[in-house]
Amino acid sequence: MKKILIAIVAIAVWGFMTQNESMAQSTTGTMTFTVKTISNNTGYSPKHVLAIWIKDSQGNFVVSCKVMANTRKKHLVKWKSSSSENTTNAITGATLSSHQTHTITWDGKDYSGNLMADGVYQVWVEYTSQNSASGQPAGPYMSVEFNKTTASEHLAPANLTYFNNIVLDWVPDGVGIEEAASLNSRVSVYPNPFSESVKVQFNIDMQSQLQAYVVDQSGKMIAVLANDVVSAGGYELTWDGKNDQNMREPSGIYFIVLRVNGISTSHKVLMMH
Repeated sequence: MKKILIAIVAIAVWGFMTQNESMAQSTTGTMTFTVKTISNNTGYSPKHVLAIWIKDSQGNFVVSCKVMANTRKKHLVKWKSSSSENTTNAITGATLSSHQTHTITWDGKDYSGNLMADGVYQVWVEYTSQNSASGQPAGPYMSVEFNKTTASEHLAPANLTYFNNIVLDWVPDGVGIEEAASLNSRVSVYPNPFSESVKVQFNIDMQSQLQAYVVDQSGKMIAVLANDVVSAGGYELTWDGKNDQNMREPSGIYFIVLRVNGISTSHKVLMMH
């Protein structure tokens, strides 16, 4: 009798676990996050190091998205404590000489390439212009919480003292295909190829969060053309071939990305000097 009861309990437990495992979802998609950092006028300002990374709802490190601090990582004290300086799959670079707008994307995977379960996640941002690991105060930091689910999410938190123009969009794969096709049909890019500048004309049907930026073939952010809430109407943006540091980019293929309320279209352009 005891053996029968044990078998019944084991089957029930296995069935419960199987049911919960089947209920767990790991939706594929893309999270896009944009923020503009503002100088706190301390230490080596405007020079600073910066990190943007993802944590889960329990505070566990998931992946670094961008770390601009080749030799000064240790001064990003919150990021270091969370990540143990893990930069796998992150955009990396040297200390930044000026404050600027940063846009990163996350594919829903951890640094090992495993697709994460749906749930609540956090984007963290930290920068410092001081030797924060050597007794000086830590730099400004912030976080935004969002839901990774089968539904889209658009967030535009209020400006903070040292972080402005904050926008976050989570868009599951397959969502917004018709909207993207509709937006794409209303976009005109000319001249293409171009030598001095290229114009992007498009129409927006309603008040929307508009983001527009340029990336190179590796996906590296080159320049931000727009990041604002706009009313319905026609718009024209111009890219003069320069990056956000006002330096001319070399000849080659670039992509102008438009995001309207989280829906993206990408337009390939060829710059020829």
